[in-house]
Amino acid sequence: MKYYFPIHLDGGNRGCEAIAKGSAILINEKAEHLIGYCRNVELDQKLGLRQYLTLIPYHLDSYLIDRCVAAINKIFHTNKTLEWRWLYFYRSFLRMITSNDIMISTGGDMLCYDNNQVIYTNNYLHKRGVKTVLWGCSMGEENQTKEKLQTLFNFSMIYVRDSLTYNYFKGLGLKNLCLCPDPAFILPAEPCKVPECFSYGDVIGFNISNFVVGGMTLDSRFGKEVLSLIDYILNQTEYHILLVPHVTWNIGNVNQDDRQMAQIIRQHFEDSRRIQILDIDNMNYCQIRHVISKCKMFIGARTHAVISAYSMCVPAIALGYSVKSRGIAKDIGLEETLVVDCKNSSEGSLLRSFLYLKDHVEEIRLHLEQIMPNYKKRTYLIREYLEKL
Repeated sequence: MKYYFPIHLDGGNRGCEAIAKGSAILINEKAEHLIGYCRNVELDQKLGLRQYLTLIPYHLDSYLIDRCVAAINKIFHTNKTLEWRWLYFYRSFLRMITSNDIMISTGGDMLCYDNNQVIYTNNYLHKRGVKTVLWGCSMGEENQTKEKLQTLFNFSMIYVRDSLTYNYFKGLGLKNLCLCPDPAFILPAEPCKVPECFSYGDVIGFNISNFVVGGMTLDSRFGKEVLSLIDYILNQTEYHILLVPHVTWNIGNVNQDDRQMAQIIRQHFEDSRRIQILDIDNMNYCQIRHVISKCKMFIGARTHAVISAYSMCVPAIALGYSVKSRGIAKDIGLEETLVVDCKNSSEGSLLRSFLYLKDHVEEIRLHLEQIMPNYKKRTYLIREYLEKL
């Protein structure tokens, strides 16, 4: 029996790398039995994923077909067009999977967005009698569509990573549920050289994505909240700021490169010597986690960057835009003020959350140190559910 990961994508999103590595440890199989569909094999090899997964590269013509169908879909937006697009993109990989195998549908928050490949890959394999698992997921009622609802009932098992999602799914009548922490929680920090700012004083780690500010700009409403907070830190405290990119994707019309946001922030405060950008080009997820572990506090937009802070007991604020941030923070017993809804927050809410974090930093750190060992252990319970499956 083999486990197939069609939606692994690649480590250009270090969260995808983290999910793949954590999942491989949890499933506890050799790399030849764990098969990941990969857009960037060279990068994943550099990040050390070959030790965990067998990487199958995307077919070259898939990119061309995907762009052509995406263009057609802008004109004729139908579910059938989307289905054909995704099945063509994945068909060579899906045909490798037999009824003796299990498909692991990763991505965490994939169902928080538009209808996508999670639906069509699952429905295709369900019709063929292949067991499928929605793995480490989050989703809220506001994300629901009729296509997502149907596919949720087609999964053989759903591994939910937060209690808000679990309770919502339970209310839908889903029976094939299990609740365990995100697989990335179990990963260790990998020691590496840290930036020089740590030798000058306490450091606040800061991860900003274009998702939370509404584009590659700081002119948006929430972008101005970010600028206001950084201005306060530089003028009212002695902290240094380390900007921590976590996603480097810039493929076609998909630009989620956190390094660009970091450069925009750095240029805005170019006169300050207390802001530095972490160069992650040659760093894997666990090395970035090591750097985050050295921070006094952390503020993050990317879920798996925030998970690194939580797992290393670094007090953190999650800049959330979906149920995942609220759910994970709730399950580890953090106050609601430590999750800032970047889409619906009131003016000054980010600064108020930071002031709360600063005033309660040692209390929060102690709480994380007490809760995190048992919380991480709960992740391994997924093995019992897989054995039953």
